[in-house]
Amino acid sequence: MDEQRPLDVFFSQSTKLIARTLRVERVGIWLLEEGQARLRCVCQYRRSTNQHDAGEVLNLADFPAYRDTLEERRAIVADDARTYPGTRQLARVYLEPNGITSMLDAPILRHGKVAGVVCHEHVGPRRIWTDSERSFAASVADIMALAMEQAAGIEAERASEKFRRRAEEKDRMASLGRVTVAVAHDFGHVLSIALAHAQSIREVPGLDDQTGRHAASILDAIRRGRELTRQLAEIGREPAVPEELGLDRIVGAMAALLRSLPRCGQRIEIELGTGDARVPLDRLCLERVLLNLVGNALDATTEGGAVRITTTRVVHGAGEYAVLGVADDGAGIDQAALPHIFEPYVTTKQRCGGSGLGLAIVHATVQRVGGFVTVDSAAGRGTTFAVYLPVASVAGSSTRSGVAPTTHLPSRGA
Repeated sequence: MDEQRPLDVFFSQSTKLIARTLRVERVGIWLLEEGQARLRCVCQYRRSTNQHDAGEVLNLADFPAYRDTLEERRAIVADDARTYPGTRQLARVYLEPNGITSMLDAPILRHGKVAGVVCHEHVGPRRIWTDSERSFAASVADIMALAMEQAAGIEAERASEKFRRRAEEKDRMASLGRVTVAVAHDFGHVLSIALAHAQSIREVPGLDDQTGRHAASILDAIRRGRELTRQLAEIGREPAVPEELGLDRIVGAMAALLRSLPRCGQRIEIELGTGDARVPLDRLCLERVLLNLVGNALDATTEGGAVRITTTRVVHGAGEYAVLGVADDGAGIDQAALPHIFEPYVTTKQRCGGSGLGLAIVHATVQRVGGFVTVDSAAGRGTTFAVYLPVASVAGSSTRSGVAPTTHLPSRGA
């Protein structure tokens, strides 16, 4: 099977070919799930309509004879499926509604266990299956098992590569953090000395205007250098014991400040929907993350454009996350820059004087509490940053399930 083609495409093409070869109305691939308690149809082809569907589920507890036959890893050869001992329990709920009279089912075996079944279902007068048809069905099941094995191997390889890349990224950022803390500490001392001397120059009695202006420029440059040093130290800061704050509550409290940020007629739109799910991040860090993202979004948005701030709750992998989204309708980020967007000193705002540390700080801050950041951007359709923060708890509740209500804060321009 071609590595670039997903398993469902293989199933789709195979069932169509098998149905035409055996001249049967229906060919389906059913896989066992939930501890082999039920069968789920992952692909079903109907020859008369030339269409595929999927999703039907059979609970095997309702059909013990069929289940026992599968557990014995035996093929089911039912010339008259409605009277055959292994399939007659299916008559009322499955065979009769679908007009099925004969069945030839071959179990899919993986690692010596039944993983599913390939069902060949005949519609019309009762059909007697030949030895060659039985052999063909068994071969089909073996091919399906091989395809599933290959697909599982490819998926495992991709997962391993993804894990390796994440581990490398984590190690790289940790090393960078240690270096930046050391550099920020030492450079901070140098700047403090320079600041003291520059202030002393300004306090010299009878200082002429030109020297005063030079001293003021030096002081301004030193202050900007100290701010950059502070940002560098923030990237490598050791995590403190986090608070648990309601994401919607903090974003809602910042609404007035956020709406005061636009300077070119842009709109700030806010929609809150986590139900006050709590996240393990202190207020100052959360505010800094949001302000960094909104500031970048405003820089990318032209006059009259909109920056949308949203919060939602999602299940991702084995955990639940509160997602803070910031989207703009600007020009988008160059695709060549996207893979490096969270690296320190990478900036798309050279003309705006960007330092290239804002997104690096966002990335480091979120990563410290077990979260992650995604970015979706394309030319002409803007950029969306999504900050995934693990849900610590929900205010007033110990549960982490349920659907959060949505709160709309009306948008307002600057």
